[in-house]
Amino acid sequence: MEGKMLKELNFNITFSSAYLFLQRFSKLMDVDQKTYMMARYLIELAQVEYGLIKYAPSHLAASAVYLAGKIFKLSNIWNDKIADCS
Repeated sequence: MEGKMLKELNFNITFSSAYLFLQRFSKLMDVDQKTYMMARYLIELAQVEYGLIKYAPSHLAASAVYLAGKIFKLSNIWNDKIADCS
């Protein structure tokens, strides 16, 4: 049954990833490489935590960027533009 479904879809299946949202949010917020890599690390930690599966990938990415900014004590990490986009 699954094979028929995949064949009908031409094996064209995808899901949204927190990394795609992270790229977009980091460009909007103009974060440096160090903050971006810390946010990626935080997302990797979230992916192995089963309790966080209930959250949307966009929320995980937004929270990772925000937390990375707080870790590195960035003053203007969250603004209205990123709040509207997230």
